[in-house]
Amino acid sequence: MMNSSINISLPKEVEIILNRIMEKGGQAYVVGGAVRDALLGRPVNDWDVATSFHPDDIERIFSFARTIPTGKKYGTVTVIINDMPVEVTTFRGEGQYNDFRHPAQITFLSDIIEDLSRRDFTINAMAYNPYLSEPLIDPFDGLGDLSRKLIRTVGQPERRFAEDPLRIMRGIRFCAELGFRLEENTFKAACAHHHLLSRISAERIRDELNKIMVAPDPFESLVLLYETGTFEVILPEFSQYLSHTGQLAFKAVKLCRADGVLRLAALYCCMIARPDSTPDQTIKGYAPELPDKVKSVERSLRRLRYDNKTVHRVTQLVSSFPVQFSSNTAEAAYQIRKLMGNLGVQDAFNLFDLKRAYLLAAGQKEQSERIAALTSTAREILARGDALNLSQLAINGHDVMAIGIGADDPRDIGKALQQAYEWVLMHPEWNDKKLLLSKLKALYKQDKDEEKR
Repeated sequence: MMNSSINISLPKEVEIILNRIMEKGGQAYVVGGAVRDALLGRPVNDWDVATSFHPDDIERIFSFARTIPTGKKYGTVTVIINDMPVEVTTFRGEGQYNDFRHPAQITFLSDIIEDLSRRDFTINAMAYNPYLSEPLIDPFDGLGDLSRKLIRTVGQPERRFAEDPLRIMRGIRFCAELGFRLEENTFKAACAHHHLLSRISAERIRDELNKIMVAPDPFESLVLLYETGTFEVILPEFSQYLSHTGQLAFKAVKLCRADGVLRLAALYCCMIARPDSTPDQTIKGYAPELPDKVKSVERSLRRLRYDNKTVHRVTQLVSSFPVQFSSNTAEAAYQIRKLMGNLGVQDAFNLFDLKRAYLLAAGQKEQSERIAALTSTAREILARGDALNLSQLAINGHDVMAIGIGADDPRDIGKALQQAYEWVLMHPEWNDKKLLLSKLKALYKQDKDEEKR
């Protein structure tokens, strides 16, 4: 399909590249995600140009600018004008994919439509040049699929997914980011080829999963990952729980703000949340084998090559998820301070968000309001500057030694500090050097007196 009424505003640097190539007798088009996003009215972060010129030609005609041979053997040279990088790639055809990612053979072409025919989805297989009488080249009806909100492969989906199975997750990710749905044959092919994802590197799978998790509304895409069997391959440790708690977990993920760690924790919490069988899916308890479940979460995250900090934060949130807060105001405040000290302030608030999301997903509005009230208490604690960890105590080990504690057994110093910490968690106004030392002195005198008896 060709359309002469399409008008996309291009950066001047991209216009310079198009005009320069055309002046030298070549063909040039803006292609890929830039065209898609511009037609959808979305911000364009990266501009890509496809051309009939070969990489050596591009380096020669842009000698006045900076060029980088980014992927020269695949036809790509990055041209930098006014500090703006634009990837310029020769029209190409591709042979068989031997490693499920890169074609074994690249053939440079002179026809833009042949180049577009190798691309993954129709919405990414459009080309644009405003200086031509027909500025939009759309041989696979990508524009129509944009209006229909469909993710459909170029050509046979079985072939596209066999070339690079990660396209299954990529298509599902586009559904999440754009609010689209998988076209029927594309969905069927994804179901049939999901097992090939086992051949894809953990890092590539992790990166696509991360993008899905932080999409504005990931619910339907998480359902697609489940329905296509993708979760069985990429997260085998927890896929067995999805038939029972999947819908609850997916709703909770959606209700969490778009933070990668928080939403990952929400997803993995399906392993420990136990919804009732009633229609409102109320939470009635948690799996008793919590330590084993948390270890499974850690194994899963490490297999996907998540960094140590993310692994630690997600497992801490999952292991803390079952905590129940006291109905007593003072005791609940104590728990919150201790939680902030153990998890850190950021993840303590993440835990509140996580619990509230699950309660709302389960239809437990009253209980979720209780969590909201605890969140307000946590903000008040922060505003007051209450001590949350040992380093914020008004005393230290030297102070404790100065009053004679630890002379007989140095381990008593740590015990004394821990006791002071517990006092301050319950009574933050006690965080005074003179008061704490006085109380510790009295406590240890009492202990010694009891030992003498």
